[in-house]
Amino acid sequence: MHILEQRFLRGPNIHAATPCILSVLDLDDLYGVSTRDLPHFNDALLDLLPSLADYLVPTGQPGGFAQRLREGTYLARVIEHVTLGLQCLAGAPAAFGRTRPVTGSPGQYRIVCAYLLEKVAQPAFALAVDIVDALAHGRPFDLAPRLDELRDLADHYAVDANTAAVLVAAHERNIPVQRITEDANLFQLGWGVKQKRIQATLTGDTATIAVRIAGDRQLTRRLLDEAGIPVPAGETVTAVDEALRVARNLGTPVTVKPLDAEQADGVTAACRTDAEIEHAYAHARTFGRQVVVERHVEGQQYRVLVAGRKVVEATLRQRTDGADGDVTDLLPESTRRLCVRAAAKIGLDVAGIDIVCRDIAVPLADQGGAIVGVSAAPAIGASRAAGDAIVDGLMGGSDGRIPLIACTGTNGKTTTTLLMAHAVRLAGRVTGVTSTHGVTIAGKEVTKGDCTGYWSARTVLASPDVEFAILETARGGILKRGLAFDRCDIGMVLNVSPDHLGLDGVDTIEDLAQVKAVVPLSASRAVVLNAEDPLCVAMARRVHPDVEIVYFSMEADNPVLLRHLEEGGRAVYFQDNAIVVADATYHQELLRVEAMPIAFDGRARYNIANGLAATAALMAAGMSNLQIATGLSTFVSDGKTNPLRTNVFDVRGVTVIVDYAHNPAAYAALAEMARSLLPGQLVGIVTAPGDRRDEDLLEVGRVCAGRFDELVVYESSSRGRAYGGAVDLILQGAEDVVGKTDTLHRELDAGAAIRLGLSLCRRGDVLVFACGSSLDVFVEAIRVTDPESAARIAAQVS
Repeated sequence: MHILEQRFLRGPNIHAATPCILSVLDLDDLYGVSTRDLPHFNDALLDLLPSLADYLVPTGQPGGFAQRLREGTYLARVIEHVTLGLQCLAGAPAAFGRTRPVTGSPGQYRIVCAYLLEKVAQPAFALAVDIVDALAHGRPFDLAPRLDELRDLADHYAVDANTAAVLVAAHERNIPVQRITEDANLFQLGWGVKQKRIQATLTGDTATIAVRIAGDRQLTRRLLDEAGIPVPAGETVTAVDEALRVARNLGTPVTVKPLDAEQADGVTAACRTDAEIEHAYAHARTFGRQVVVERHVEGQQYRVLVAGRKVVEATLRQRTDGADGDVTDLLPESTRRLCVRAAAKIGLDVAGIDIVCRDIAVPLADQGGAIVGVSAAPAIGASRAAGDAIVDGLMGGSDGRIPLIACTGTNGKTTTTLLMAHAVRLAGRVTGVTSTHGVTIAGKEVTKGDCTGYWSARTVLASPDVEFAILETARGGILKRGLAFDRCDIGMVLNVSPDHLGLDGVDTIEDLAQVKAVVPLSASRAVVLNAEDPLCVAMARRVHPDVEIVYFSMEADNPVLLRHLEEGGRAVYFQDNAIVVADATYHQELLRVEAMPIAFDGRARYNIANGLAATAALMAAGMSNLQIATGLSTFVSDGKTNPLRTNVFDVRGVTVIVDYAHNPAAYAALAEMARSLLPGQLVGIVTAPGDRRDEDLLEVGRVCAGRFDELVVYESSSRGRAYGGAVDLILQGAEDVVGKTDTLHRELDAGAAIRLGLSLCRRGDVLVFACGSSLDVFVEAIRVTDPESAARIAAQVS
């Protein structure tokens, strides 16, 4: 057996709403072998991992997995269970798993296992493979050392108890949590402008200078004394004779301790004789160069936790620095006020206030008690109250979320995303956007390239100035890493048509719809769906009942839309050349499409549909009709704002449309729009990536041959095929429609294909160049024969 591929699905994905590791495994010689066929395997496995015997199977019966082993199950399924069991034994429990064969690849399986700690999941799976492979071949397996390694990893990367208490409180308040680094236990709570950071009980609001002050006992004492807070008198010394002098001035007994050591390290209390003081001084010097000698306060030591400007809890502490009992209810109001003032004086949002007194229930002034120290980043253990208080102080009443719209679909995602972002930005919100062009924040480019996946979305959500996130969310990103967010406000699916089939286990259009559905299923406020697409409509049944459905349609009499309106729902539709917003009681014209630049006077019907979808999402997000109409009427799809999306240029009287269309549905829509522009002939320069299925490439050829008068097919990306193989299939599909004709042209090089296409055009014709990787490809191609036009277009898009 060997592992062919592994990926971490860090967010909601097609398998689960929680993180999973997906592995593609080849069983090799064990393909087709059942546990029933291996006489000693089951007993050997259960002897090695007895806990597996109690595992549940889908029927939910305890001990079901042991029974399944006896009845016979395939070994990939066994590896799934062993992986989960090993994680549990390592101290990182996980329960969900799923195993499916890879279509068309006998012996290969996709195995999905949930995980708690990413750094444990991968070695746990590798160990599971080694165990099953060894036992299936009759070899013994020494588990102990490998399991110890796994436990060490789990211990190293586990969330510490202090941080865990805060995270539990955040989860219960539905605040999104993102682990920034596993080594340092650093977490982000919330998104964008509402985010905060936490590391144990240090927060992003904890001032560095306050931490330094708290680490200096003498400075802390001076500040507290200045605030009228009772503290023991004392001085800082650097020599033993100074310590003796201070002790004589204060009067014994005294406490001797290092100036900046943690907690009770190096502290000696109640020193009375010179010998005791000298010994205590030497002990304190082992923890720091400077030593504090202060008046000894009689009594017991208590730790009071202050967070969010209030006392959270108080405990009696033993000299071993361990908590001995909860005394929170005994604290007088005057002592609570002193502790809150002490934390504020030092400047700490979370602080441990150390008090020494005889009776914590008596005001300090009445018994000579004092605050003897203030600690930054105090330990809270698993204290639920402390975690809640820290989150309250850090987040206030906020859940840390900013408005988030996630847009997916086969075609139109980029234009719809950028259109919405434009409208939101005009409304005065700092907008973070991901798209196939890159990441932009507040209209400024941050990253260039195809940014429609997990890491790009995290870039936006982690940006501290973003007030509103609009994320184009592509199929590939969902499959490779899952979503970068636990939920969105608005989830959109524009359409589902054949594209990328045969890749990553997505073999049918229904499979593709399952991938796209991850987005609407993560929505908490509203889902926007295409009423004309049955696969989109079917998703509505799976959406949580508390989440609003908003349909859009190019057909005003669409039965799904009409029924939805009758039932009190909201929708957006196209009628009489206008965008109309509606619910059960009113139908209001929002904007005529002549006022929407991307509609090209109504010719670009696909962009009208994109405008409908954008309107529905922005309406669901709470934007006004005026704000939406303003965005729609001022967004221009050109080489600057929306490159490769219906960018129109003039090349010596030939109208050129450059677009990213690359699948049959997109080619059909683009050709329809191009045909409507001018009465001349329509020339197409087309291609499709080589990783598409043969039938998809043939269909591209059929669609294009039936719509273009002249067709030039070029090579864009072979992706596993022989160079030119995709071109030949597209041409074969075209010949199925028009036969062998001199209107079909094969030119593999993109630049040469562009020049050929232009040579076939006369003034008044329309040329479509599709699936280009950038506008630069087109500009450089025509620069060879028409440098003047190339320079003019380059100036337009730069």
